[in-house]
Amino acid sequence: MVNKDIPSNCVAAGNPIKIIMPLDTYYMKRKERQTREVTELVHKYRECYGKEPDEKALHEFFWLFSDGDSQLTETWKRMMTLVGNEKESYDALRANKKKYENLDKFLKEI
Repeated sequence: MVNKDIPSNCVAAGNPIKIIMPLDTYYMKRKERQTREVTELVHKYRECYGKEPDEKALHEFFWLFSDGDSQLTETWKRMMTLVGNEKESYDALRANKKKYENLDKFLKEI
């Protein structure tokens, strides 16, 4: 329950609500954590299925491997339209600095 104003650009949670951190700090923490999460997912996928994960299995992490619309698979293109802000999503993707050259090279690294 929120019963007071919350400053802009911050992360807040709890009951009663408390300011946790600036939004920029949260963003950086999530970027770092996502790399660990995708690596763990790949290891578990290999362990469970005995093969490499494809773009469908890694659909939440496509921005790590892409910085432009020409590199998007159909699965990843659908991710760009989920919440109705497709233009903003594509603008953000074009500004993205992908962490890995592509999905195949990432899979070979881990």
